[in-house]
Amino acid sequence: MKKNILFVIDERRMGGVSVLLQDIVNIINIDKYNIDILCLHNNGEMLNNLPDGVNLIFGTKYFEAIDYTYKEVLKSKNLNLILKKLWIILDMKTGKIKNKLKKERVKILQKKYDVEIAFKDGFTALFTAFGNSKKKVHWLHYEYIKTNPNEKYDKLFKKILPIFDKIVAVSSGVKEAFNNIYHLEEKTIVINNLIDTDRIIEKSKEDVDVILDKKQFNAVSVGRLHPMKGYDRLVKILNNLNIENMLPKNFVFRLYGDGPDRNLLENLIVKYHLEDKVKLMGQVMNPYKYIKSSDLFLMPSNYEPFGLVIVESMVLNVPVIATSNAATKKLINHDFNGYIVENSDKGLYNGLKYLFENLDKIKYYKSNLKYYEYKNNKIIKQINEVLDI
Repeated sequence: MKKNILFVIDERRMGGVSVLLQDIVNIINIDKYNIDILCLHNNGEMLNNLPDGVNLIFGTKYFEAIDYTYKEVLKSKNLNLILKKLWIILDMKTGKIKNKLKKERVKILQKKYDVEIAFKDGFTALFTAFGNSKKKVHWLHYEYIKTNPNEKYDKLFKKILPIFDKIVAVSSGVKEAFNNIYHLEEKTIVINNLIDTDRIIEKSKEDVDVILDKKQFNAVSVGRLHPMKGYDRLVKILNNLNIENMLPKNFVFRLYGDGPDRNLLENLIVKYHLEDKVKLMGQVMNPYKYIKSSDLFLMPSNYEPFGLVIVESMVLNVPVIATSNAATKKLINHDFNGYIVENSDKGLYNGLKYLFENLDKIKYYKSNLKYYEYKNNKIIKQINEVLDI
């Protein structure tokens, strides 16, 4: 008899969590399971290409502000959204959230689940913990030492996290940071991200809709325009290098993505007169064709729990220069198939300057990436073991 499995996420905007979940349900053997994905707020464009038999369901109106910060809803000036966010905050503060979630679950879910997976840090853990599924799993993506999505409601999360039968971290760094706070080592395991490399390679073959001059040095990045990604410091550093005439000839950096830092980045580009060198391309559904057409991938993140886009770039034979963190140290063979710099403005500046003075290094990394392979077999086995707990 097939097991009933429920994955719970808060939204489905373009990002690492949605990509990972889509890859999981497309790669694992779903014939063993009845899989539902609950998206609490139907916001975003991902999870449209799910295999037959995987059902996407959505939450009630109660959850329409769940994936926004209070600052974001205030900025929206949408009174209805502000009130819904205040409602959730009040329920969290007063302890009413447990009974509220139980009532909302009855409205949404039509069956009982053998395994329920809170697949996003933060609120989805509450939704799953207060449910009646037989087994409960929490999937961690954040490096909690850098940012803790549970911080404002620490006492509440310290009560509910021990309820979970298994806690999965996407990297050893994520596991260590989480347990420095919550001390659930006996429940926590590491499962690196499953990545559909065949899909990435196939999508990269599509024609690009921008003209990439081969005489240009084309640098690229893909990510949410968010403070954690460090794009503001990258623009400032590119400006310094430009003033010093240290950028490669005909240098162009294209950044694909959207997010709360867009206006900040637009203003910096204008301030530094970098319109011909730094271009915000907006969000795209297929970033792989643009990565494939580039010479170098720039990753200036302040922190990065796994670095999914690093693997995607390396699979496409494009070297990555990245700031040092738990993810990059695991994924990049420094100065062999990519380059890792100190995680600071100075470190990023020195690293870019070094590579731009030694462009043959980038060709060397690219030649070594011909032998790069990301192995999914072990990861698939680990995921199946979690689904079969």
